[in-house]
Amino acid sequence: HTSPADLRFAIATSCNAYFCYVFRDILENPRYGSVKEGFDVWREYVESFGFGRKLDSDFLGEGNGYVPDRKFYDRRYRKSWNALTVLSLSIGQGELECTPLQMANLAAIVANRGYYYIPHIVRSVEGRDSMDRRFYEKHYTKVDPKYFEPIVEGMWQSVHKEGGTSRTAYLPGLDVCGKTGTAQNPRGKDHSTFLSFAPKDNPRIAISVYVENGGFGASAALPIASLLEEYYLTDTIRRPALLDYVRNMTINYPAYDR
Repeated sequence: HTSPADLRFAIATSCNAYFCYVFRDILENPRYGSVKEGFDVWREYVESFGFGRKLDSDFLGEGNGYVPDRKFYDRRYRKSWNALTVLSLSIGQGELECTPLQMANLAAIVANRGYYYIPHIVRSVEGRDSMDRRFYEKHYTKVDPKYFEPIVEGMWQSVHKEGGTSRTAYLPGLDVCGKTGTAQNPRGKDHSTFLSFAPKDNPRIAISVYVENGGFGASAALPIASLLEEYYLTDTIRRPALLDYVRNMTINYPAYDR
């Protein structure tokens, strides 16, 4: 499909339609023989990012998340489904379930251009020389590192270019990269999400914030993530107005609407 938007611009401006077309093109790619075969390939790539299973971290109560398989849709639609049936997966909605830890890990994967270390809280244990070996091993995704460059550039543009949805996350000289998200919620106000890492090159922090019923990604999750990044990278907060905004937001936080 031809599009006036390219991948970088689509990420910077959160253009859902672009990703819907790309997802459809993947599933309908003639090289796979059928939409279901294309879906199987797509799912393998998604799983290589650590989705649909525990990451084997040292966090208590870590969730699996969920990546639907072909059998799930065969049961639901009596084996009669196509790319349009599952199109909402292209923007991370529908039946796809991701834990906050998996999303933070995704930020690290993009920052690292294609690999991650198993997330962990504990850095060292008294009386032991090192942590378990699993925390030192690189886990590579099925995507070649070169294909992460336009993703990184799009996330950088989202913060630094006019029209980007992550402009509030700008920090002078720190080359912050970000991606806002708004998760539709059938039981009340939408959920607000923000994915970020900084600096663009030689990154030092990757972060994901998810605010239930927070509305747009830029309105709740982004300010929280940005203040955390600023404090982590500079040991200070130089945006008192944004801090006040977050304080007021939490004070006036709406009750969870069931």
